[in-house]
Amino acid sequence: MKKVFSILLGVVVILGVGGYFLATKADAATPLDTLYPVDLFFESVERVVTLDQVALVELEQNILEERELELGEILGTEDATEEVVEECMNRMEEQRKRMIVKLGETQEKMEQKGNTEVVKALEQVQNKYQEQIQKQIETTTKAQEQYGNIGQEVRDNLEMEKNTLQNQGTDTQIQQQNQEQNVDNSNSSDTGNSSGSTSGRGNN
Repeated sequence: MKKVFSILLGVVVILGVGGYFLATKADAATPLDTLYPVDLFFESVERVVTLDQVALVELEQNILEERELELGEILGTEDATEEVVEECMNRMEEQRKRMIVKLGETQEKMEQKGNTEVVKALEQVQNKYQEQIQKQIETTTKAQEQYGNIGQEVRDNLEMEKNTLQNQGTDTQIQQQNQEQNVDNSNSSDTGNSSGSTSGRGNN
């Protein structure tokens, strides 16, 4: 994930030019690299200095995508032990939970305020999250195939979340279909009443 330029600029001011290059290198680090803890540290800094609520949710989603990519990058590498891989899976799951909690809290606040534009922007982030679930399942499955049945709880949680999202989508479609059907029935009823009234006036 590319760090937000404004955040990096702030790091430069605080730590100097050396801090900028450190952040850049750390951003490309994997859990097998010595600079990886620095990457996690700068993510924490970004959370603190990101004041816009939508941008903060987007940041959490970007970090979630990064956790999945990191897991995929280390699979099958020489230094990736079962313990390291399982730790990466757990870290990805923790970030997924963090992201969905932040998304839900922000959506609720903005809906209460009636901020429809922000709600729509958050829906786009939610769509990205839903798409990311399948990638996480695929990467987790690959990890289990290579290192044994590790991270089963993570895999189960992802499958459960996927099913929940699918059911929500089905419920939404059914509600839309019912609403459309009710509108059609209402229009048909109004047309029938109108025809009946016209016919009655003609008989008189």
